[in-house]
Amino acid sequence: MLIFLILLVLCAVGCELLSLRRGLKGVGYTCRPSVSVVEPGEEFELETAITNDKWTPVSFLETVQTLPHDIQLNAYLGRFHSEPLVSRLYSTCYLGPRQKLTRRIRASLPQRGRRLISDAQITAGDLLGLSRRSQTVQVFHEIVVLPRRTAAPDLSRALGGFLGEVSVRRFILEDPMLTVGARDYTGREPMKAVSWKHSLRAGKLMVKEFDYTVESSVTVVLNVEGGEPQQLENCFSLARMAVEQLEARGLSYGFLTNAATAGAIGRWSEVSAGLGAGHARAILEGMGRATHDVQEPFETLALRAARRSEQGRAHIVVTPGRLLENDPALAPLRSQSDGRIFILSALDLQEQEGFCPEEEAAV
Repeated sequence: MLIFLILLVLCAVGCELLSLRRGLKGVGYTCRPSVSVVEPGEEFELETAITNDKWTPVSFLETVQTLPHDIQLNAYLGRFHSEPLVSRLYSTCYLGPRQKLTRRIRASLPQRGRRLISDAQITAGDLLGLSRRSQTVQVFHEIVVLPRRTAAPDLSRALGGFLGEVSVRRFILEDPMLTVGARDYTGREPMKAVSWKHSLRAGKLMVKEFDYTVESSVTVVLNVEGGEPQQLENCFSLARMAVEQLEARGLSYGFLTNAATAGAIGRWSEVSAGLGAGHARAILEGMGRATHDVQEPFETLALRAARRSEQGRAHIVVTPGRLLENDPALAPLRSQSDGRIFILSALDLQEQEGFCPEEEAAV
């Protein structure tokens, strides 16, 4: 019996020494979200995976995962601690030899912005629970929350009327870039419309005939200078409304802003004209990443928009405060747009009777 006890003690000491030496060796950890772009309040999954690749068990393993400060976990039974800047998710487990433990946690984020799932700390205990060893695991994943959709009936109808005029006007405006033929000069056409090549062939003055069905295009200009945080959030929502209405009407559109963005997505302050789900997604994700920092004054933004616009292009200006069409800052843009400017103000959004943001509002 004594020999058996001695052997048992020696075996326990050997296992203890082995667990101390190989505590975190062969232990892996990952944490990733199921999606990278979500709507405010939309549910997604966080998947955590802990693996033990060695042939000896890990009697005690604790993970502490750093999460966004405002993340909301649904039906999680473990320990969760929210702090002003980050939240921490705690979990403990036992891992047998060559075992993998996967957990899926339902979560959501309530507000627009870029969120990070960053480093985690894992701690392994020895067999007898006398000591612990810890290490930091590098984790980096982004989740972008899009601007909240808005239900603003008056503004939506007004914007729809403006876009309707843009759609109709493209059928009555001649496009000097698309020449489809020539016709006789009547004396009412400007001299720049005379086609000298056709005139020489015909022996009389002929003028160019243009294609009147050229596609119209619109630029959305988002200004974030001079607004309170809630006003700026309303601006992002209004800009989203404009983008989605342009998509619904099949009008090609570009985008400019003076907002700074978080994350490496290139020069997002300007998106060339285009159309389609991918085009809209690039703009909406950029607005989800945008901060309240201002990269340039509104006057400079308006001038940049005018310089990058062809004559007659319509513009939708989204701004935090009051802005009239005859505002001096809009003079270059007004001249380039032939007066076709529509202004969406965050103050108008706030003043709408019964207004409230809605995630599933119809455009």
